[in-house]
Amino acid sequence: MRSGSLFALASACVLLLTACGLAPSAAPRPAAHKVPPHAPAPPSYRSVPDGPPHPGAQGTVTVTLPVEKVPTRFAVDYGRTAPSSVTVSIPAAWQGAVAAYWSGTVFLGPAGWTGLGVYGADGSGGVTLYPPGVNPAKSPYHGPLVSITTAGGCMGCGDSSAAAFFAYVRQNWAQFRVIDVPAPKPEHVLSQVALSPNVVAYRLPATGEFEVNGVAYSGLVDHRSGLPFEQMNVTLPQKDHALATTVLNYFLANDLQTLP
Repeated sequence: MRSGSLFALASACVLLLTACGLAPSAAPRPAAHKVPPHAPAPPSYRSVPDGPPHPGAQGTVTVTLPVEKVPTRFAVDYGRTAPSSVTVSIPAAWQGAVAAYWSGTVFLGPAGWTGLGVYGADGSGGVTLYPPGVNPAKSPYHGPLVSITTAGGCMGCGDSSAAAFFAYVRQNWAQFRVIDVPAPKPEHVLSQVALSPNVVAYRLPATGEFEVNGVAYSGLVDHRSGLPFEQMNVTLPQKDHALATTVLNYFLANDLQTLP
């Protein structure tokens, strides 16, 4: 990421994300987030593997998207302002179907959606993006969704979540646990691949007719940063797999690039 380039994942057999759906650089970052001088050089992140393209897709196009603000509640006003637009590369077939959103940071999602973001004083919280006319707060909700969750500076908010995806955190649980409980079991995933030592891409069990693809970051791995956990999930129909890939890769390139 910091190298400025994403590398394609060589193995196409991994059944993983690519349904393009959401991702904030969610909340204000804690100051302790920076890599100490003695830390190893940050790794280069690889992109989410591509899945079957949308029918009729003909390569990619570069477009400038206006940035739409998602209603967001911040416990502390850090004075962040949304850019008026961003320039992105998307599958040609999705031109007009992808929009840029802002909730403390810019992320992509399906055009015409709405959402809600909430962040605490320590930066923990997240944003949820969903189609108009639905209410994901109602239980159960099994429809399309894009969500970003961050632990911010809250170790107790992120240690268990990180342990679910990262073996390093589980194996060194005594260093990270905030309360004296056993390490969480690994997340039940259909597939998972490491894009770097502290970034994974995965596919969760389907929700009805929808694929659930995502990426997760943990700065606890090798103590790379003060951010314990950040995650983006995209829940979309399988036919929209290429859209999910675009959304997730934008999250990787433009949110996680600020992380070590």
